[in-house]
Amino acid sequence: MDQSRRFIATASDRSEDIVERADTELLGLALESLIEGLTDCVVVVTNDIPLGEAAESLIPQYGFDENQVVWLTGGELAAELDDDFVSEFE
Repeated sequence: MDQSRRFIATASDRSEDIVERADTELLGLALESLIEGLTDCVVVVTNDIPLGEAAESLIPQYGFDENQVVWLTGGELAAELDDDFVSEFE
């Protein structure tokens, strides 16, 4: 969590002590899910660019393939859901 806090603070030009705890917890949960074998891939959905970049950068440092970490913005997720929805009814 310290690494993610530092990364986000640096990327957003903020002090580490004002980085939202939920951001660091989200990355910790994603990493823990991979480490525990609960999933083979994590998708982090956020419009927070520093958080998304932190996920893509930090999680692979723990031995996971970069393809196991996907960062989507809300708009990208909506587009994917829309594609899935439309193709289901075609």
